[in-house]
Amino acid sequence: MNSNPHIKILILNYNGKHIIQRCLESVFKLEYNNFSVDVIDNGSNDNSIEIINNLFNDVTIHQTGENLGYAKGYNFCFDKLKKDNIDYYLLLNNDAIVVSDLIINLLLNVEKYGSENIYGPKIYYSNTSRLWFAGGLYSKFLGITRHIGMNKFEDNICYKTKQTDYITGCCMLVSKKIIDKLNGFEKKYKMYYEDVDLCHRAYLEGAKCFIIEGQAIAHDVSYTIKNNSIFKKYHMFISQIKFIYKFNNPVFFIISMIINVCLMPVYPLKRFMKL
Repeated sequence: MNSNPHIKILILNYNGKHIIQRCLESVFKLEYNNFSVDVIDNGSNDNSIEIINNLFNDVTIHQTGENLGYAKGYNFCFDKLKKDNIDYYLLLNNDAIVVSDLIINLLLNVEKYGSENIYGPKIYYSNTSRLWFAGGLYSKFLGITRHIGMNKFEDNICYKTKQTDYITGCCMLVSKKIIDKLNGFEKKYKMYYEDVDLCHRAYLEGAKCFIIEGQAIAHDVSYTIKNNSIFKKYHMFISQIKFIYKFNNPVFFIISMIINVCLMPVYPLKRFMKL
């Protein structure tokens, strides 16, 4: 492993005028000396780009010209950077706020577990002490995903570095070699499951995912589609169907859909029981 690898931090932005400044301010406080920052703007129609241009001279901006979504937005930039000398991508939501030792902690784990894997930190809900992500589980057959530690307080449970099924695309360290080998994200997903799909395809190539210990970063969950739960649930369900169809044969797909339809009444009940 290169003792001082170059990290390309990629931040996908869409109408983030209220959040992009604080995200970038936290990024430029990182205690690491070999990283560069690119913002992929997904056709914003607010003044996000003006804010970046006025306040941050060291940020390269890639403008897609339209809202391509998560997968196509990142792939747009991956294609542009194909020939660049980059060791790792750190993919970061524009509503995230990172901690200063994030890259150092990530690279310590890369050194321990290997560069062929995918890494991510624990993530809190912004302005709270509740966890949003401390690892992830998914079922290839049912397409069901779950965040480990969601809504828990780490004062009561201490999450150590461990292998996990997937790393959320909110903050993901992945080598450029893996991204190039997998041809980036699966563009068929409009919203949700892009990160799960990438981690599953990486797993099929021999990679593992690790959630690392250390201070968690903060995240304004679903900032760009806040307060639109029906919209979120619809796109999540469509992506779930695509995921199941992609990784299962037709017979298993039909069985899985029947089981999922039968389970639908259970999900609201489970949520109610947790209140």
